[in-house]
Amino acid sequence: MSNLHGLFQYPIPMKLHQKWIVSFALLLGFTYLMQWQGAALKNSFTPMGIVHLEFAQTEELFQKIVASWDVQTLRWNIAIDFLYIPIYTYFFQLTLSIFAHRHRSKLVQQMGILLKNAILLAFFCDLAENTGMIISLMGFHASIIYILTFGLAGLKFAILGFSLIYILVSIPTLFFRTKQN
Repeated sequence: MSNLHGLFQYPIPMKLHQKWIVSFALLLGFTYLMQWQGAALKNSFTPMGIVHLEFAQTEELFQKIVASWDVQTLRWNIAIDFLYIPIYTYFFQLTLSIFAHRHRSKLVQQMGILLKNAILLAFFCDLAENTGMIISLMGFHASIIYILTFGLAGLKFAILGFSLIYILVSIPTLFFRTKQN
């Protein structure tokens, strides 16, 4: 009976690889959900869907894009994105941390940690960017909102892009132990 006691202690700690698997599964699941739900936002004018709205620098372009969509679908896509943001943030932070600690080079380690921290900036950029789109959808049109949304989207995608490159280039460290113990 005493062996069962340890089995049911809470909280049950997750190992790092289990956390990564869960975060990756959530990332894949929500990425699919975002693509499935946002499919109606893709057309000949906006083949990349909501990304086109994120980069709309003027009220005219913003309104033209929105007019080509079902507004309710757009609202749902933004709402789901608010759930997606912490999921991709956690995945990237965890993955970057794992890879950063596997490199021998202090410079490469520091780049990984810098990117891990920059992911938090991407998190806040995405929140602010979504808020800007919502404000514009509610009828408040100011040039600064479109400019900020555009800039924040660019910064977010740059951080995510550099982070993805770092991760992809670091994948061989999974197969070859590069950091000495």
